[in-house]
Amino acid sequence: MNSLGSYIAAGAIAASVLLWAGAATHAATVESIHVSSARTDAEVILRLLDTRVGAAFDPQVWEDDLQRLRNTERFYDVRGEVQEVGEARHLTVHAANKFSLIPIIKFKQGGGTSFLTVGGFNVNLFGRLLEAGVQYENMDGNPGGVVWFRHPYLYSRRNQFGAEANVHTIDLPLLTLEGEEQAYFDNEEQRINVRLLHEWRTGVRVGLGGSLYTNDFVIDNSTAERAQRNAAFLAGRPLNSGRTASLIPRVVLGRLDYSEFQARGSELTLEAEIAHRVIGSEFDFVRGELRWLGGWLPTRDWNVAAQAQLGTKSGHEVQHKFYLGGLDTVRGFLDGQFRGDHYWLANLEARPTMWRAPRVVLQGNLFADVGKTWDEQTFSAAGFEDPFVSGGLGLRVILPRIYRAVLRLDVARTVSPIQQTGVAVGLQQFF
Repeated sequence: MNSLGSYIAAGAIAASVLLWAGAATHAATVESIHVSSARTDAEVILRLLDTRVGAAFDPQVWEDDLQRLRNTERFYDVRGEVQEVGEARHLTVHAANKFSLIPIIKFKQGGGTSFLTVGGFNVNLFGRLLEAGVQYENMDGNPGGVVWFRHPYLYSRRNQFGAEANVHTIDLPLLTLEGEEQAYFDNEEQRINVRLLHEWRTGVRVGLGGSLYTNDFVIDNSTAERAQRNAAFLAGRPLNSGRTASLIPRVVLGRLDYSEFQARGSELTLEAEIAHRVIGSEFDFVRGELRWLGGWLPTRDWNVAAQAQLGTKSGHEVQHKFYLGGLDTVRGFLDGQFRGDHYWLANLEARPTMWRAPRVVLQGNLFADVGKTWDEQTFSAAGFEDPFVSGGLGLRVILPRIYRAVLRLDVARTVSPIQQTGVAVGLQQFF
């Protein structure tokens, strides 16, 4: 009996192996991949896919490919079709491009300063998903500009390359905690940045960048009051013009997935900026930042999004400090109202979809912002005392068929260190 049982067991195992081998031999194979609806070259879209003609068809890889196209944010309708003919699979990618040529027109005036920006950029240059842009700036009669280039699949769909060059005058925010002007200086900056981010494996990206920039501070002593405030500021905080050369390593873990105008998933980024005289910098310092982004869809019409950040640095030059306040950090305060060698920041938004149509979406926003900057020898728990707090309501007008076309209106009420109401209008979601 034991021998008979052994023979039966061995036969069952052999039959299972043969069945498995036969199934593997007859696995579905990708016979063709067709691209429809896109203004982007089919060859470019196929390069972004891991699914290949002649390879075994994997439904999960196919879904990941479609999501990767959505995550470029260049397409407003991405769908896949699978036609089965025996063991052959004929695939179709439907990817309708968003409007990709975007003008830039901004004008801001206040506090005796005017700032004009005019330009444009294209995110599907030559029909190849390349991005290039140019921007003219004028601050109080001082002209400047920015040019940039992005390549989202340099040599491989796993490589993202970016570079930009800036020559402009920046209104350096030197404010008290209450938002009053402490000093009046302009920061004339020239900057070149390059970076490469490589997807090492699913959910893990590593990168390295470089930055070379100069800062020249120009004092404004046009009135006796300004001259007095400038002298008082410089007595305790000298402004050092000079050249900064730095290396910028980065690690990104996780992934945010975009679908129409909503986001889900999470992403953690660890980034440093290392400046040293060995690589040509006139300043030595190290900056480190940890940033986390998250998105959830509790229901089809609610998107909850959050972010948290920590930052610390050595050195004390004003041009290298962290700045908080304004539309993209702690709303209700002035842009760059708070500065320091260390900071932390957290934002939470609940975004209900109020009305949707193919070309226009209205989205509400309930938000809370909290953060802190401070100067100390090291990052410490004391920096979490008496944070800057605000909260409020917002409205988003989203044009799903235009690249990153989100008009933002936020009304914020600050809680500390001062109480006031701020209204801000901007473009694009900031997280």
